[in-house]
Amino acid sequence: MGIGVTGGKGGILCEANIVPLIDILLVLLVIFMIISHRQVGLDADLPREVSPPIVVAPTEPIVVQILSDGSLRVNQLSVRREEFRDRLETEFRPARSSHRVPSR
Repeated sequence: MGIGVTGGKGGILCEANIVPLIDILLVLLVIFMIISHRQVGLDADLPREVSPPIVVAPTEPIVVQILSDGSLRVNQLSVRREEFRDRLETEFRPARSSHRVPSR
């Protein structure tokens, strides 16, 4: 790598010759491109699936509405505030019993 120093009326000017640096970078680029194609990954021993997947039938959505007058509706049926909790428990109970949780 060469450095040129020029003096004179303009002052001292130092210039680095970057052509050799570019040549080295290009050689390194080619080397890394060749190396990356020759690399081989490790074999992975993945576990096999032992049971069929559990298919859960989609359930109908449960819609809860609070109207502007403060009344409640669950699936378009009017519900008093005192019955709201019991009504939601009865709506969600069949959905819970239809889901199976796999044990291992």
